Amino acid sequence: MKESDSKLRKLFMNAPVGIFRASSRGDLLDVNPEMARIAGFERFDQVPSTIRDISSHLFVDSGTVNDFLRQLRTIGYVENFECEALRRGEEHVWLSMSARISRHLSAQDFEIEGFAVEITPRKQFEGLLEEYRLAVEGSEELMAVIDRDYAYRMVNAAYLARHGKDREAVIGKTVGELVGMHYFQFIIKPYMDRCFSGENVVYERKEFYPGIGTRLLEVHYHPLFSDSRVEKIIAILRDITDYRKAENELRQSQHQLRQLAKYLQDVREQERTEIARTVHDELGQALTGLKIDLGLHEKQLARHLPDHAPLFETTRSMTGLVDYLIQFTRELVSELRPSILDDLGLTAAIEWYIEKYRARTGLQVYYNSGMGLENLGGEIATAMYRIVVEALTNVTRHARATTVLVDLYVADQSLVLKVNDNGIGITRDRIHRTRSFGIVGMRERVLAFGGTLEFDGRPGKGTTVRARIPLGEKSR
Repeated sequence: MKESDSKLRKLFMNAPVGIFRASSRGDLLDVNPEMARIAGFERFDQVPSTIRDISSHLFVDSGTVNDFLRQLRTIGYVENFECEALRRGEEHVWLSMSARISRHLSAQDFEIEGFAVEITPRKQFEGLLEEYRLAVEGSEELMAVIDRDYAYRMVNAAYLARHGKDREAVIGKTVGELVGMHYFQFIIKPYMDRCFSGENVVYERKEFYPGIGTRLLEVHYHPLFSDSRVEKIIAILRDITDYRKAENELRQSQHQLRQLAKYLQDVREQERTEIARTVHDELGQALTGLKIDLGLHEKQLARHLPDHAPLFETTRSMTGLVDYLIQFTRELVSELRPSILDDLGLTAAIEWYIEKYRARTGLQVYYNSGMGLENLGGEIATAMYRIVVEALTNVTRHARATTVLVDLYVADQSLVLKVNDNGIGITRDRIHRTRSFGIVGMRERVLAFGGTLEFDGRPGKGTTVRARIPLGEKSR
């Protein structure tokens, strides 16, 4: 008996599950080391020989103890009783307990022997699984798990609702049985086979559903591996019919806005040209005629009133004012529409503008142009000229630069303009600011021809503006 008792005691002390003895009044009579660990004691010898009122020490809800004891009194044992417990009154853990009545002390009192296993990781995993289940079931996307026999192992509520089927009518059935064998063999199966080979697959397909018609689906297949072999695939189907419709409408709207912006720019250039021509022809000719008349008037004064100095002074002042107005008119006409752009092309127009810009600002501006661009004109030339003007205007206003390099060349069948300064550098916020109308105008000009506009700005390193416009046969 001593040998047997020793063996039992070793088993009790070394058991990987918690073993305890307790009374029906809630007194903890004996525990093994594993039960001491579950209860939150670092060492076995820290466990008091008797813990009174176990419900206040171990169980979160005192009602749990009552349910536990009620089952014991009713049938004499409890199996796999799950409850939430407190480890030393702080940490929440989950236990699975099995126990039986070992001895009756009276009609109401008895002793209990039992086992306890901590199942906190399992409960956490079950909770996580439940969260995933709720997320999958509540998702508007169609989800399914399909095995290597192309049979459904799991489908969510949205998948069933879209096909108008009950879960029992889908689980275990093949994809071909649900959507039709011909459609499955030639449309769906090739993509699934790619996924079963280990590839993540994304594609679009159309499907007809009773009651709602043909819908466009974006399909994602993700492989589920088991021992380095794909055993199942996760299929996620997203209805993108309305999204594609809205996307097409937005793209069409953007195209119309681009066309409208280009039309307005063309109208503006035409108006500039008309105003420049009118100012040159009408005002310029009138001022020239006025200067001629003043010259004749001055000769008549010299003949008839040679000694009338005040009149001579007034006439010369009027002549000087007319000269100023003629020069101002020429500059105004050049600003509205430089005739050199129409007569000599883009390269000469940019060179002419840079010369004026140097004289006005004092900045060092260097200009390089590629071969074969001397006679480039038309709408693209106008757009590039206006971009140069706006870019150099921004340098004057914001860059605090001393040197600017302007390059114009052809690369990859595109006309490329690059304006680089050594200023403070443009910030990303300024690039995307909606009220930066100069930048917006530059961008709209290149987008109207299917081009791109890029900004590269670094603090203290300057800014580079790069405009690229594809050249068609006529432009080349």
